Amino acid sequence: MSTATTDLRAPVGRPGVGRRQRRPSPGLILLCLLSLGLFVWPVVMLAYGAFRTAPPGFGHASWSASGFTATLSSGAVWHAFANSLILSGSTVLISTALAVYLAWTVTRTATPLRRIVTPMAVLIFAIPPLFFALSWAMLGEQPVGLVDKALHAMFGVTPLNIQSWFGMIGVSVLGATAAEYLLLLGPFLALDPSFEEASLVCGASRLRSFFLVELPALAPSVLGVMILGFVLGMGLLTTPLLLGEPAGIYVLPTEIYRLIEGETPADYAGASTLSLLLVLVVLALVAIQSKLLGQRKFVTVTGKSSRREAIDIGRWKWLGTLVIVIFTLFAFVLPLGQFVLGSFESYFGVYSHFTTGNYSTVFQQPGTSQAFTTTLVVAVVAGFVATLLGVLITLAAQRSRSRLRRLPDLCVWLLWAVPGITLSLGIIWAYLSVPGLKSLYGTQWIVLLALIVGTTPIASRAVGGSIAQVARELEEAARTSGASALRATAGILVRLIAPSFAVSWLLSGIVASGNLDIPILLASSNNQTVPLLAYDLYDNGSLSQAAATFCVFIGIIAAVLAAVAVARLAFGLRRRAARRRATRQAALTLVS
Repeated sequence: MSTATTDLRAPVGRPGVGRRQRRPSPGLILLCLLSLGLFVWPVVMLAYGAFRTAPPGFGHASWSASGFTATLSSGAVWHAFANSLILSGSTVLISTALAVYLAWTVTRTATPLRRIVTPMAVLIFAIPPLFFALSWAMLGEQPVGLVDKALHAMFGVTPLNIQSWFGMIGVSVLGATAAEYLLLLGPFLALDPSFEEASLVCGASRLRSFFLVELPALAPSVLGVMILGFVLGMGLLTTPLLLGEPAGIYVLPTEIYRLIEGETPADYAGASTLSLLLVLVVLALVAIQSKLLGQRKFVTVTGKSSRREAIDIGRWKWLGTLVIVIFTLFAFVLPLGQFVLGSFESYFGVYSHFTTGNYSTVFQQPGTSQAFTTTLVVAVVAGFVATLLGVLITLAAQRSRSRLRRLPDLCVWLLWAVPGITLSLGIIWAYLSVPGLKSLYGTQWIVLLALIVGTTPIASRAVGGSIAQVARELEEAARTSGASALRATAGILVRLIAPSFAVSWLLSGIVASGNLDIPILLASSNNQTVPLLAYDLYDNGSLSQAAATFCVFIGIIAAVLAAVAVARLAFGLRRRAARRRATRQAALTLVS
């Protein structure tokens, strides 16, 4: 017999409604206005800029559709659009196949070296995208690149030109594979191994079981990762800028950059039109992903009785080991080795007369110290503010009962469809069109603001899970005991989510400090970030100095990560010692 319970809080006559909708608080209204101003206004201003006849900040401009129509009727624009589709599609197909293979190898087999894949993927994911593009541009530089010289010396052959479709797709795959592997690792670990066991009992081989049983069960997760990768690939700027543009290969983001920096006068209306086109395409892809996947969960959760055994795949395990070695070599060892070696070369491509002069030259140049200072400020402030915004937006969505509670979160989700250079252009239109905000342009404050806006979606997702795990009843119990709302939140919620807040702060700071897409249009020579400084050095032919700059930058990131790891280890040891002392004290108390 079952009994039914009635929720006395539910309004009479409205079944299914557990709580009344409340009027939005002043804080929620302020958060909604802030979200609209930070995340929606720049996107709206792209449409404004597509129909203006003058650059941002010039009040005598008039309305005209000439720039809009001229851009969309240009064959070069649609050629760049087709190139974006080819680059993004090729990258997603190859990187997803490689990520699926690596995830299966790590989670299901006894392949040697499989344990290094996950930490290697985390490390690659934390390194700025410019690292891969710049290092491989140097590795494949003909005829002085390290790879070119090595292959010519060992086999007498000349490799393919890195500044080509082959180079763009290959380098893009390296970075995308690590991110997709990390996203697929959870679904592979959650897959019930009994599916494969049942297939094997029925006489199927392991290979057939994987393709006919396991892969279909993972298909929604794989499809979601592919769509996300395609969305991010459409907005990719760094790799096409360094490896595609020298070969005359333009994609939509590099075409936007060319219309502003390569045209005299700059074609802001054309760049805004392309930005709108890119945003609409990416929004359509996000809508397709939402339609296909919805809010459902596509993982199987096993019980404790289900034990996952590592499969011995015989001689095929050496193929898996070879793939791991090649991926590690091409994605980390060779790029890092090129930077380190190149930073000590007196002249790039001359592998003799090594010197430390490049490091002293870099730091003696005007603007280098300012670039590192700006990057440090960006990492600390942008990471903190973005995480704080993420916490407030998530709290509003999960704790408020107002109909407006989802609006800030939807505003943040919009930015997933806005590539970095497009966001940068939107912020130029948004702030230069307001007389009181014109003075921000060219300063480090507009760069900082733009990076906060661009990093908030990542921070919001990073802290959202930890907030959802904290039951609201804990704060309500504190309020019942007489604590104020502020004290209840600070004493319970803040303390419980503090570790996730710190991790999000660190992650957001690293992402913001390594971003090139946003500062490339907003920063001036007086407030460059380190990635932009390294790109300018490379663009001016100072390759060894660019390598030295990036080596210092990577060294700082490595030192911060090492310090965090040591701090976590020390904190864990201290907590373990405190538990032992408490256990010993309890035992002595019982004995006495």
